[in-house]
Amino acid sequence: MTNFQKESRDEKAGILQSISESIEKVLNLVQKRSRLRILIGISVIVFMANVDPLIDTFINPEVPYFNEHHLMVGALTAFVTTVLFLMLSVYVSSLRRMMGEIKKLEGLLPICSSCHKIRSADNQWHFLEKYISERTDATFTHSVCPECAKKLYPEMYGDKKAT
Repeated sequence: MTNFQKESRDEKAGILQSISESIEKVLNLVQKRSRLRILIGISVIVFMANVDPLIDTFINPEVPYFNEHHLMVGALTAFVTTVLFLMLSVYVSSLRRMMGEIKKLEGLLPICSSCHKIRSADNQWHFLEKYISERTDATFTHSVCPECAKKLYPEMYGDKKAT
């Protein structure tokens, strides 16, 4: 192999690398535009279907672009890429749906230091459990922590002295 052929291969590999970097940059720029995402998805599928003949054109120029092998590999690659894009779109749409269902409390909550009731925007005082369960999907169960258990039930949870 001559130096000219090596340089030619290196240039072709550099071109393929720059194409892939350009595609990655474009994909990062259009994350929120669905029509553009569909167009880019179709472009990527077409590109992936033609990767084998494109590489063969650079490496083995004597092989015709539209031979049987290239068509079969291209069709299979396009099918697999389409399936992967569909799986990705289903996953992304389910994530978006779940993010829309998430309820969260934000900001400062005025809470009574003594009884722990929360004051709402209309200056009404609500029990902490009721306030949170009305505004989120949280449910409460009640229990007694060890410190309160010792205070409330010293005969059951108090320190037993060695006799």
